[in-house]
Amino acid sequence: MDSVTTPFLSPSGVAIGIVVVLLSIYVAYTWYNGRPTVPAPTYITGFTNASNVKDAKDSSGNGGVYKDALYADEWFGNPPGKPADTAPPVNPLPALLNTMGSQAKEGFFGGVAVGSGTPDCLRSSSEGAALVALFSNRQPSSDDADANLRELTQIVSKLSCFKKDLVSPSYIVEATRYQQFVTMHDIEPIAETTGRCFAKTISPRDLELAFDKWTSRGEILVRRLCSEYKISAKEVESAQELFRALIRDIKDVARSMCLQGEPTIAGKPGPREPHPFEAPEYVEIGAYTGYY
Repeated sequence: MDSVTTPFLSPSGVAIGIVVVLLSIYVAYTWYNGRPTVPAPTYITGFTNASNVKDAKDSSGNGGVYKDALYADEWFGNPPGKPADTAPPVNPLPALLNTMGSQAKEGFFGGVAVGSGTPDCLRSSSEGAALVALFSNRQPSSDDADANLRELTQIVSKLSCFKKDLVSPSYIVEATRYQQFVTMHDIEPIAETTGRCFAKTISPRDLELAFDKWTSRGEILVRRLCSEYKISAKEVESAQELFRALIRDIKDVARSMCLQGEPTIAGKPGPREPHPFEAPEYVEIGAYTGYY
């Protein structure tokens, strides 16, 4: 005897399908209404069902409507039907940013660069601040001492602000952009050097040349100041050691921040510096010894 098969679109199958669909719709409707939700905003009605928030009025003066979604953050923070004791805590970050001003919004949490003391960015290098303070409170024996001290202060300020920008998490040329360019001890404006470090496009040779010029000029100024201020031999050694420690500290930071990582030019990967190229087929060809 052949077995009898019941087609799917039989009356019993259709009835079972309708029951399953209705049951699914009921479960979804119950789950949706049981959650604190908000309708999609429109330009006409805005956020509805928001009668628990003060000053929520429409154009006719009736409550229960959010115009232009001005109170959306407050609505989501304390939606209708949600117990007050389970409301999430207020986020203090917006108020903190408004209190601290534009520097906090841009990520400048390291303090000001100019105007907080001598040298600039003095909190970035204790050695630099101690070196300048060693000569600041003394009476010079010549008129050239003031000019030499100002130039040494410029070098210390540039190096300290250079470190301040390099260790900043914002990766913005901020502190060094206030530093002056002086041909006596600069190859290029230090703000340009900082930008090249952030882009990883500065070569090791350029970085070494910049530090060699800062070091040689700084050591000359330290020796001159030690002679002009007539300090003791022990203080001379202390001044020279402070300047060398400053150079070592800034150079270590610069090498780790400027020479590590992939270079980027205009936001795209690029070469660090141009290199000569020789085709492989010409490598083993010797010098020409015939007639020209």
